[in-house]
Amino acid sequence: MKIKRRAFTKTLMVTTVGAATGLLSVGRLPGDGPDESVVVLARSRGLIRVEHDIQRENAGRVLNEALKRITGQSSAARAWKQLFSPGERVGIKLSCLPGKPMSSSPGLVMSIVEGLISAGIKPENIFIWERTDRELEQAGYKISRKGINVFGTDHLSNGGYSDRIEISRSVGTCFSRIVESVDVLISVPVLKDHDIAGVSIGLKNFYGAIHNPNKFHTRNCDPYVADLCAHPLIKNKLRLTVCDASRVQVHNGPAFYPKYARDYGGILVSTDPVALDFTGWQIIEKERKALKLKTLKALGREPRYLFSAMKLKLGQARESHIKLIEI
Repeated sequence: MKIKRRAFTKTLMVTTVGAATGLLSVGRLPGDGPDESVVVLARSRGLIRVEHDIQRENAGRVLNEALKRITGQSSAARAWKQLFSPGERVGIKLSCLPGKPMSSSPGLVMSIVEGLISAGIKPENIFIWERTDRELEQAGYKISRKGINVFGTDHLSNGGYSDRIEISRSVGTCFSRIVESVDVLISVPVLKDHDIAGVSIGLKNFYGAIHNPNKFHTRNCDPYVADLCAHPLIKNKLRLTVCDASRVQVHNGPAFYPKYARDYGGILVSTDPVALDFTGWQIIEKERKALKLKTLKALGREPRYLFSAMKLKLGQARESHIKLIEI
């Protein structure tokens, strides 16, 4: 599927303005219609995990093609440069709670790093991070403060959280100092079921960016996930979501539960985090149906926070307004 000329022109106009301000609006690389968001689903046997990781070359090739489709650019280098500018400090938020079998795979993460460097981002301005050093190490990452930074929020002094309480609608919290210090955020979640929220993908990944996520799990995390991501520290900085769908936790998430883990061999990519999460939710429902499991709605844990996020204009949660490109 090809993005039509009209969509490409609109995308070019948006990104030209974004480059001038140093920011791109979340989810505003349009498809063919008004308020339509583009999500790319790439699947390949080369994206199936081997020893709990994706081969970096395969991940990079597919990711670059996805970004070309999203931006309308003819080359991967131009696509990365359209999204990111030299001099920016980029925080890559991982999802590492389940350990190696279900965490953001290093091969995919390093392909993102290579793309950022191709856009002129200096290695020392790249921050790969999670809540704790321990979670990163258990997922196969080596803690480093030289060159590319890899460390948890707890690696920083005073626990690494701001002393200032931030209020975002129903959420009151202290953010990781990493979130405060970077210019741009990339979310790299894993596609997985969640026993309370329904699904835990890109938006809920930022529960790992605050000091008190345990306070925001009632009512299926709705509207708390949406309200958290509506805070300017996330809303104005989140530029790209790359979801690791190499292995999908279909049920009994968010921890790794082998019985309901499926080797899916995919990644989801979008500048609209709500549209990506909505698409990921549909994939999980399809996989659940194949296993003759009840729908999340039937179990009382439909991810309603996605609709709350759409009301807050964080992105699209209507299938009719999401352009899914499969490669």
